Amino acid sequence: MSIDYVALKAEMTNDPTGLGFAADTHGDDQFRADLLNAVRATIDISRTVIPSYEIINATVMSEWTALSAANKQLYQTLTGAGEVDASNPNVRTAFTTMFAAGATRTALAAIQTRKGSRAEQLFGQNVSANDIAIARRS
Repeated sequence: MSIDYVALKAEMTNDPTGLGFAADTHGDDQFRADLLNAVRATIDISRTVIPSYEIINATVMSEWTALSAANKQLYQTLTGAGEVDASNPNVRTAFTTMFAAGATRTALAAIQTRKGSRAEQLFGQNVSANDIAIARRS
């Protein structure tokens, strides 16, 4: 995903989430980039790839034991790859449906996101001071 400089300029001008661009009275591009790149507790970003060990760590053994033979095989196949593509709807559905409501399902849902920045939320990546400078001239 690339940065939409018109949208970036609008973000800085309107400050819809109240990041504090008005505090920048000197036109400091790095200050603005830092505001946009700061990880915020209120912003969740979907993870695309999750290391298998995180899935295994999130699995309650008694809940894994209760899986059908077919679901155990699927679980082992998915986690055996070393990394799991959590952005794939089939993978998400597989993990959601193989485990009954409980601790494992809750933990697996939780590791599918991470806290992120406003820049990631808007553009899928952080911004640089150079990006800020380009946007200000747009």
